[in-house]
Amino acid sequence: MAVFLHSAEKTYSYEELMRYINTSSTYCPYFLSKDLYTYFANLIKALVTNQPVVLIDADSSPADMPYLDFALVNKPQEVGECSFKDMGELIEALCQSTSEITIFTSGTTGQPKRVVHSVATLARNVRRGEHYKEHVWAYAYNPTHMAGTQVFFQALMNQNTMVNVFGEPREVIYQQIERYGITHISATPTFYRMLMPFEKAYPSVKRVTLGGEKSDKQLYEHICKIFPNAKVNNVYASTEAGSLFAAKDDCFQIPANIRDKFRVENDELLIHKSLLGQSDSFAFDGEYYHSGDLIEWVNETEGLFRFKSRKNELINVGGYKVNPGEVEDAINAIEGVQQSLVYVRANSILGNIVVAEVKLVKGAALTDLEIRKVLASQLQDFKVPRKIQIVNELSMTRTGKLKRS
Repeated sequence: MAVFLHSAEKTYSYEELMRYINTSSTYCPYFLSKDLYTYFANLIKALVTNQPVVLIDADSSPADMPYLDFALVNKPQEVGECSFKDMGELIEALCQSTSEITIFTSGTTGQPKRVVHSVATLARNVRRGEHYKEHVWAYAYNPTHMAGTQVFFQALMNQNTMVNVFGEPREVIYQQIERYGITHISATPTFYRMLMPFEKAYPSVKRVTLGGEKSDKQLYEHICKIFPNAKVNNVYASTEAGSLFAAKDDCFQIPANIRDKFRVENDELLIHKSLLGQSDSFAFDGEYYHSGDLIEWVNETEGLFRFKSRKNELINVGGYKVNPGEVEDAINAIEGVQQSLVYVRANSILGNIVVAEVKLVKGAALTDLEIRKVLASQLQDFKVPRKIQIVNELSMTRTGKLKRS
């Protein structure tokens, strides 16, 4: 039977997975594990037996989640054995699941919030059929967060193979792509920037998807060189709503059938509550939820827009608003820069200042003064970082995104 997962030099088949689901009589409603296979097996057992499950980061501690009783974590609950004849039957049971799946927001701007989803909302955009049967997915996301569940459902419902590359260095990722003939990769822009520089192209990859952060055309150009046979698209998803729509290049298009479920006020995208999961933390403006995403219309009539920034990431410098993504784009375009991270620091004189961490391409010899000189010729003075630090690695969140301090 086909391979379900390659992870940590171990291989697990769909036959092995189904045998576990059929013979195991328990699952853990609150499961914490660093082992990807046992995490997936517990999740599937919960879903096919219609049980609630809470997705907890593998490195979580009681301090991270003071409202969660950690005495319940990894405590098994009896649900009985299953009797699936084959994976097709198991997957159909999963599709019909009535389980409540609790996911936590990343918590980068405060305490993580709980959002409850169903399989129906999480798998809203899963595509199934013979055309999707032979895909091999690089699993590049944290499995307990929204983007990770999207890849999981897409792969599982088509009995695809997944290859765990989350948190691996670029050399290992390239080895895995070649070793297993990976055809599909879904990851953050930060993940793809980490793959640069590259020594050769990888023609086995047929589809590349970006999500979770702002992208830029320069990154797309590099991706197209690394994966010359791949179609590249961008996906818009959130913990609150799941996956909503995708687009090519750096633009998104709201599908015509749900265009009436969105509004834009003061550049912020608002989402109708019918598209969201359930959470006590949601605050609505009438029937709409403030996404916190700032956008600009490319073609409003056709629902085509470009993502600008997160509202809570804008930096106030002397009354001027600075979009850190704009500054990062300018830094990343400088020859010799691999990636950058721009954020705010409090200053006793100016109130706030813009600072930047810059990771250089191996062998590059740029200085902070040289970078600042280039930026001064391209950006308004208040947008140019007052402090630029050359670093070996950038700060990352649990979800693999850049972490703005």
